[in-house]
Amino acid sequence: MGLRFTGAPHLLCNLRKLSPILAVAVLTLSCDLWEYADPSAPISNRAPETYLTLIAGETLYARIGSVEEKTDPVTGESYLDTAWVYSMDEAPDPDYLWDTLGNAFTTITTSKQNLNWWGEDSDGHVIGYQYKWNVNDGWTFTTKESGLFFLPLKTEMDVFTFEVVAVDNDSLTDSTAARLVIPVRNSAPQIGFRYRSNPLVNDPGDTNFTFPTRTFVWDIEDEDGIETVPDVFYAVDDTCATCWHWLDAALNSSVTVTNLEVGAHTFYAKVRDIAGAQSNTIRFPETDDLTTSNHWVVMPVVGATLLVDDFPQDRYNRAQKWYKGILDTLTENGEYSVWEIGDKLPYANADINANLNYFDHVIWYTAYTGSETYNEAGANIANFLANGGNLFLNTAELKDTTLAWFPIDSTFTLNPSGRMLKGTELHAQWDSSLDLSLSKLIAIRVRGFETDTTRAPYLRSLYRLQEPGVTDGWLGTPNVCAVNQFRVNSTTLSGKAVFMTLPLHNGSEPLMEGTGSAARFIRYLLKEEFRL
Repeated sequence: MGLRFTGAPHLLCNLRKLSPILAVAVLTLSCDLWEYADPSAPISNRAPETYLTLIAGETLYARIGSVEEKTDPVTGESYLDTAWVYSMDEAPDPDYLWDTLGNAFTTITTSKQNLNWWGEDSDGHVIGYQYKWNVNDGWTFTTKESGLFFLPLKTEMDVFTFEVVAVDNDSLTDSTAARLVIPVRNSAPQIGFRYRSNPLVNDPGDTNFTFPTRTFVWDIEDEDGIETVPDVFYAVDDTCATCWHWLDAALNSSVTVTNLEVGAHTFYAKVRDIAGAQSNTIRFPETDDLTTSNHWVVMPVVGATLLVDDFPQDRYNRAQKWYKGILDTLTENGEYSVWEIGDKLPYANADINANLNYFDHVIWYTAYTGSETYNEAGANIANFLANGGNLFLNTAELKDTTLAWFPIDSTFTLNPSGRMLKGTELHAQWDSSLDLSLSKLIAIRVRGFETDTTRAPYLRSLYRLQEPGVTDGWLGTPNVCAVNQFRVNSTTLSGKAVFMTLPLHNGSEPLMEGTGSAARFIRYLLKEEFRL
């Protein structure tokens, strides 16, 4: 009769050590047959394995195509610019300078590289990766499995090596790095003026008139990444070797040229990348561009008063001529300047600020019908007033009640019918001899406004409408013109702003030549309020 032992074999061997007779009675076996490694003991650690998504083998050859002598636009020094010719498959002849590169892409790429990698670990998991380029001194750790790299390309052609190894949760690394060799050819950068930074025109024969400040804005493109473009060069009128001015491309996407001489000018710009490749040269005006003016002329700054024409639909400048007729007799020696805005303000705030701050006093009239731009220049007007300038703005349409430069609490339409009749009176609040009345029908809706003087203690009403008649659409005597001393802060006062919401001219004829002429009112503003 036999005995069945249900314990583990290694226990049987222990039993034999304790009682040999019992062990023999149970079974006569070799202990070696039952002894094996404890399954709870871990197997030896294994390092992870690393993979790159792009690995290829190819041969690359290169030879000199041409050598051209060029001049550095900054230093004026001469240097040799070498153009290379490349081949991936062609057998080299004695002119070829490079031999097999080993693991390379089958095409030459740019210095902007987007790489992907991953790792696998059979006895654990991958916690990260160590990678480096041949141009780096050491390894970099990351938990990411992709990266966008900009290679430091400093010659027309260069070769870079990327290596990456996986790191597992036991801090083991792959002993064999995944490796990639990348031949990189430099691509030349490109530069272009930013869209609408130069005013668009219907007729390229038009002239772009500016005062002696003009800002130019550009955009840079490069297949290698704009990070590889450190240098911007610009010149005015002449592109000689010493005429170019340098700017840091990383810090500058525009330049404001000041103190320009009166007359016609041309602006030039180009860029250069870290490998020495130069872009195309852009210019303004460009005679081949039919969307922008083909002529640029700088006007002189004349006098201390600026007349701003913000009435593009006044094709024959009748309103401008009427204002000029007044200024001819009011300004010192008849000296003043005219800024005809057109459809758009200058693209750069620096130019708008400069145009206003060249002067002490500004007379700005807007469109009777059509578009105007004064509401887009609110911050510039506030800056002008803060600098001590004085402004009279006459507008037929109040687009915004939250003006940065003038306090308004409420507005209302004066004539819902769209008609304000001839003979309507405007009563001067400081001198009845300067009362005005409509000499022509106003055939557009206009607005009045009110301001709480406790909030704006330096505001004074200049003109209010007469008591309403049967056909009038307003109540009481609404305000249509006021003057406010611009306050920089709680203790500092600056220039004066006069705001009027009834138009003085409709583009055909003046509208307030009834009881008294509006010219007398403008004279009062310049001589009394503005102290011209």
